[in-house]
Amino acid sequence: MSKKIALFGCGKWGQNILRELANLQVSTDVFDINNQTMPAAMKLNASRFNNHCKDPEKYDGIIISTPSSTHRKIVNSLAGCGVPIFLEKPLTLSKQDADAIEKLSTKQLFMMHVWLYHPGIQRLAEIAKNECLGKVLEIRSARANWTSPRKDSDSAWNLLPHDITIAKAILGKIPEPNFAVAERHNGTIRGLTAILGNNPHCIFEVSNRYERKIREIRLHCENGVAILKNEKINYLTIARGKDTSPLTIEKEYFDPTPPLRLELIEFLSYLDGGPPPRSSFQDGVEVVHLIHRLCKMSESNYNSL
Repeated sequence: MSKKIALFGCGKWGQNILRELANLQVSTDVFDINNQTMPAAMKLNASRFNNHCKDPEKYDGIIISTPSSTHRKIVNSLAGCGVPIFLEKPLTLSKQDADAIEKLSTKQLFMMHVWLYHPGIQRLAEIAKNECLGKVLEIRSARANWTSPRKDSDSAWNLLPHDITIAKAILGKIPEPNFAVAERHNGTIRGLTAILGNNPHCIFEVSNRYERKIREIRLHCENGVAILKNEKINYLTIARGKDTSPLTIEKEYFDPTPPLRLELIEFLSYLDGGPPPRSSFQDGVEVVHLIHRLCKMSESNYNSL
């Protein structure tokens, strides 16, 4: 994997990406308009740091980890460079921007969705497909904490891409939205609950109004429930039992390799001639269109505080 990567953006998550690239011994040039990130970038073994990339075509691959509000402008500036691009979620913060990017050549543009590479999510998908706990009835996910460091997006655009992508990974498709209600503060969404599909259905709850951090995914089946309690543990909790039967609880362990590392390995392997990353540009468009629909659906049901 002796490739040369250009990393756009070296904020909190960009630094996580750079750290993993360094662990994989990948030469990485960092580009960030915020000079305050330069010390962290150099400490994490960036090959060099600059504000702008004038020659993107000299790189084997480009990773974009800038705020989502900048994605349309950056992707537009890179159009035609011929270099594969790995773009952090969400694709954009509006349907309009996503549709504008879609008019460009997006054949080599792929989405980063770290949960797609999480061994716990992959195991939940296997349980759903094999029906080893019986028929899938419901997916419930809760993603919450207090406030958010992201200033360019509300809680729906920041948090929902995870849950939508997880639901598709488990079920193989994104169910149609049925209902959404949002908690708005001065017109800004700080929490949203959505119901999608029917038999099985999905219930998403995202919020930046919880006093504690929650990252839980539950797969409810006829003969039990499989639970990933948060993103940092390396096991599923399996609660076996029907709705009225006695309950047994066990832990099922999985590969503890960080999903971000697995995600980057897949992109680097693609650059070496392997199969493309599992999340395409069109997947990113699908997520943006659904969030747009859920936000519109919630407008008639919100409780303004």
